[in-house]
Formats: sequence, structure tokens, C-alpha cells
Amino acid sequence: ILYGSQRSDQILCKEILDSWVRDHPDRLSVIHVMSNEPEGSDYKGEKGFITKELIKKHFDSPGSDTSIFVCGPPPMYNALCGPREEAEVTGVLGDIGYSSEEVSKF
Repeated sequence: ILYGSQRSDQILCKEILDSWVRDHPDRLSVIHVMSNEPEGSDYKGEKGFITKELIKKHFDSPGSDTSIFVCGPPPMYNALCGPREEAEVTGVLGDIGYSSEEVSKF
């Protein structure tokens, strides 16, 4: 999971996600990406936004039995996969080659 939040103290369901990773390390990993982490924070993970580079680094390539679920505000949909109400996959995920069978917008 590439999980975008503004700050590390605002990660929804962090405890549940952490427990799933502990219970299923061979099937699940969570990479948090903070877009507005305060200077001086102890957070050591990814910062900025979910980008093509992060997707290519952490996801399997298109056509490899991959399922991608996108949820967030409209600007994130537009950047990653195109508007939520449109079936076609555009944006970064479309550029990489993911299809509507691999990307769910909810």
C-alpha cells in the first residue's frame, strides 16, 4: 500500500495497518507518504506525493495480477488515475500502463 497523508500524526487506521503488516509480512507492506510533515519531525519515511517513481518502485508492473485501489480527494484521482466517475484509467497509472481491470476508483 502506498498510503498518502499530510502528516504522520494524521494517518488513519495506522494501528490496524501496522498489525496487518506484522501478521502478513509476506503479503502486505505499507509505505506512508507525507505531503506536509513538519520540519524536525521524527518521521523518516517518504515525503511529498505519490509519484510515478514511487509506484514503479513499490508496485508490480501492469499485467502481473495487480490490484490498485485509489481513494482520496479529486486532485489525487486526477493525478493518479483520472476522475473517479470515469472508467478509463489516465494519469500516472495510465501512463505506466495499468488498465481499468487493475485499478479501482472508490
